[in-house]
Amino acid sequence: MIAEFEKVVVDVPDLEKGLAFWGKLTGLQPGYVDPIGKFMGLGSKTTKGDTNSVILLQLVDHMGSGGSTHIDLKVDDVEAAIPKIEALGGKLKKAPGYYPDEASALLQWAVMEDPWGTPFCIIRSPV
Repeated sequence: MIAEFEKVVVDVPDLEKGLAFWGKLTGLQPGYVDPIGKFMGLGSKTTKGDTNSVILLQLVDHMGSGGSTHIDLKVDDVEAAIPKIEALGGKLKKAPGYYPDEASALLQWAVMEDPWGTPFCIIRSPV
């Protein structure tokens, strides 16, 4: 192994709104708060003896088109998850599909965006 997953960093223009959106979406509890006010964490996990956030929100002045992160989130039902995510302020970017195709699907997925345009996938696997 070259690397071990530590956390996902998500750029947001508003830490409190980001915390509310990502916390409700994932069920992760608020954790780390940067004393300078640039980062807030959700959830915690230990990697090589160090405790880190599972998702670390980073305050940015300018959001690039499409955001600057990508994570996959597992769901039980892709179609049912979409309106729940939209109710939190998320948006559907790419309609649900199957990989590699519906006849031999390994997974079902859709691409969503958070309120600032950062993409993430919702995945149901196995199908």
